[in-house]
Amino acid sequence: MKALPARRPGRVMWSLIASIGLTCALAAPAAGSGDQDTPRLSASQQAAAGQLAADQHVSTQEAQRRVLRQERLTDVATALRERLGSRFAGAWIDQKHGGRLTVAVTRSTATALVEARSAQAQAPDTTTVVVDRSLRQLDRMSAGLAHRIAAANKDAAHGLQSAVVVQDNKVRLDLPRGKTLTPAQHAVVEWAKRTFGDGLEVSTYAHASEPFYCGGQYSCDPPLRSGLAIYGTNVRCSSAFMAYSGSSYYMMTAGHCAEDSSYWEVPTYSYGYQGVGHVADYTFGYYGDSAIVRVDDPGFWQPRGWVYPSTRITNWDYDYVGQYVCKQGSTTGYTCGQITETNATVSYPGRTLTGMTWSTACDAPGDSGSGVYDGSTAHGILSGGPNSGCGMIHEPISRALADRGVTLLAG
Repeated sequence: MKALPARRPGRVMWSLIASIGLTCALAAPAAGSGDQDTPRLSASQQAAAGQLAADQHVSTQEAQRRVLRQERLTDVATALRERLGSRFAGAWIDQKHGGRLTVAVTRSTATALVEARSAQAQAPDTTTVVVDRSLRQLDRMSAGLAHRIAAANKDAAHGLQSAVVVQDNKVRLDLPRGKTLTPAQHAVVEWAKRTFGDGLEVSTYAHASEPFYCGGQYSCDPPLRSGLAIYGTNVRCSSAFMAYSGSSYYMMTAGHCAEDSSYWEVPTYSYGYQGVGHVADYTFGYYGDSAIVRVDDPGFWQPRGWVYPSTRITNWDYDYVGQYVCKQGSTTGYTCGQITETNATVSYPGRTLTGMTWSTACDAPGDSGSGVYDGSTAHGILSGGPNSGCGMIHEPISRALADRGVTLLAG
């Protein structure tokens, strides 16, 4: 994970703003039973454990064990990612084998380093596999393919999509199931087969992807945090994490929300609708889906590194296949799911996005912009999903922070 410096607003209006007595009209998830034999989990971790137990057909106790240790496992993966460099070929949490960490490397000599770092983190069941292509190579393959997909999708009724599949050490190209491809799309498929050879997997997808925004009514008093209903011009989205740059504070959300409205406000329980501010910067297209809204009055809003109601976010990390993440959205509330794809190229109506992450979480219109997280770690900004059934697409927080030029506000 990436540790963050604590940051607090310079003006303080309410000394008790962080107290339990905060008033919000959104419903919080139920608290745990308080059984002394049950590990202490946050509300989001409880939700993640419940989803994991259902998905993997394991006991609640086993699901809680996996959720509690997955942050430690992703810490190991991120440390190895930085230490191994070009020898690192990806990592994932293997839920089919007890939720253990698997690390792929391109040289067998790297195995000793993986074993030493895993033992230090008390994850002795970590396994290592030696593969042909590094993560950097897979990312370059994905970038080349994404560039051609985006061009070919411009005049197509149904888009091509792709993703890096670290478990198979390949890039996967997804074709719309049962749909006719354009000549340009056929050319991309043939180019990918010739160029990547056995490094390419060709598959299909059933449901088109789309961003999620809508209208509705929710109310929550300050502090400003992730998971609130936010309103633009005839559109509702959700707030993501808070951020700062210099003396300015920002509310993060989805770029497609910012494209639809330049000014955003939040309906509060005690003070009616209150303006947050104007969009300072956003992107919605090839380079992802993220935005920042400058907070005009941080003294009133008291931005906090929280997810509704008061889950503290203290750091950020990369996404790894197999881990469970959650979001608090202004339509569907808390939902959680397993990350299934990273560095994905996604076809939305009228544009193609690259570098996105897929998970199995359920979401709906109005959830766009929600902060995606695991425990106290930020992972992304909800962008959209399939037009039928569950599935969540999010913008990785690492890219959103870097591209918008801001620092995540720690809880």
